[in-house]
Amino acid sequence: MKVWQRPEQPVARQRKNKPIAEQERYRWLEGYQGACAVKQACPTTLVVTMADRAGDIQEWFVDALRREPGQRAEWIIRAKENRRLAPGATQRYWWAARQQTGSLGTLTIDLARQPEQPLRPVTLAVTAKPVTFHGARRPGGKLPPVTVSAVYAQASSPPQGEEPIAWLLLTRVPVPDFPRACTVVQWYRCRWEIALFFRVLTQGCKIEQLRMQTDQRLLNALAIYVIVAWRIHNITMASRAYPAVSCEVVCEPREWHTLYTMQQHCHPPPTPPPLREMVRSLAQLGGF
Repeated sequence: MKVWQRPEQPVARQRKNKPIAEQERYRWLEGYQGACAVKQACPTTLVVTMADRAGDIQEWFVDALRREPGQRAEWIIRAKENRRLAPGATQRYWWAARQQTGSLGTLTIDLARQPEQPLRPVTLAVTAKPVTFHGARRPGGKLPPVTVSAVYAQASSPPQGEEPIAWLLLTRVPVPDFPRACTVVQWYRCRWEIALFFRVLTQGCKIEQLRMQTDQRLLNALAIYVIVAWRIHNITMASRAYPAVSCEVVCEPREWHTLYTMQQHCHPPPTPPPLREMVRSLAQLGGF
């Protein structure tokens, strides 16, 4: 866990004149460096780190390019910037070049439910191609050009009145064909789990309402709440994926015995109830 606080005074105007290490978005590079440390500790494991559009910075691409393959985590970043392409491309900027790329096929996924809309299937047209970005200018000099794989997934027929889903994903994962492009899209969907985790942390554990007298007390409280939020999120996802398994996959006998007695006002049964039943009973104690 890394705790960071924005400065009280706005710094947006001075951002372009500062080196990347002094900018807020440097935290994305620190996160990638942490993923590379995991890769070095687990060299036979494929490590892939995700980022939303805030992590679309060319220094990230360059950092990955300079690392040895055995010490480099892979990454998938949702693109935000309309970058210049290297000389020789048919178009000068990436957004225009993307529109000339034909679809490789369609992929149907279940779009995660939102507070304002239920779970629903979405069909995405998927394209993929390698692109080489022109080296960007920075205060300390010019960055080298980098080549990445670009995967674009867009909803073909969105519901009336809704913005179509459009994900432009940049990655160093090789994308030689349509199946691998679909894999990149499916991996990116896992990023939603991060958003759910932070929702549990902020809305469930209410960490933004903490008022501590010292920095250290705040860090101690956050450390405990991060573990609590992970545990709640893990149990919730397990109950959705495996609702019928025994609740003892996540609960000790004394835990589900106590919970059952509190909710049913009788002795617990000899056989552990299903996981989903116990998770809902647990959620009812706190109003979900």
